Amino acid sequence: MRLLDDIHSEACHDFALAWQNWRGSAIAPRRASVRIDDIQKELPHVSVVEVISADLCKFCVAGTALCEAVGMELTGENYYDFTTPEARPLRVARTSHMAGMPCGCHFVFPILYRSGKVVPTEVLSLPVLPNDLSAPRQIFTIAIPMEQTRLMGPHDNPLQFPEAEGFRFIDVGAGVPDDHLNLSERAAATLPIYATCSRTG
Repeated sequence: MRLLDDIHSEACHDFALAWQNWRGSAIAPRRASVRIDDIQKELPHVSVVEVISADLCKFCVAGTALCEAVGMELTGENYYDFTTPEARPLRVARTSHMAGMPCGCHFVFPILYRSGKVVPTEVLSLPVLPNDLSAPRQIFTIAIPMEQTRLMGPHDNPLQFPEAEGFRFIDVGAGVPDDHLNLSERAAATLPIYATCSRTG
């Protein structure tokens, strides 16, 4: 399945198109090709992590909307720490493969708010290569609530992110992890290489 046919929100769709334009004919864009102005409208929902090791995946940028949803500032924190010990190996394996191949992913986070309501949040992550190839690779992520969340407030326990639902990898041209690794819940989507795209709106 083509990724652009499976995305629910306009913001995620526009984010994917911006990433496509950054990379041009490459497998993934380099950091120098990223034009933040292209995603100005989506920035409150965008986060960036650096995949440093099997123990550390650091938030370099954490979108204000995500921080408000989980109830804490995430910049500088380790993404791997926000899960249970049982789920951590799966999260590490998925993230390491995304940075290493590279490839992307698409899934839904069911985020619990203080009102007790669980709001499904569409998440799209795509890789960005460093200008200096010896530096850690980055993953740019956008997270968009699929329902209204204004004035709901985060749940009182922000120490874990929920586990992904409907997780699938995105083949951006370098392949995806083998099925026998059991890292994905759905067949991979594709985001083919082509020169430029037009955003909506």
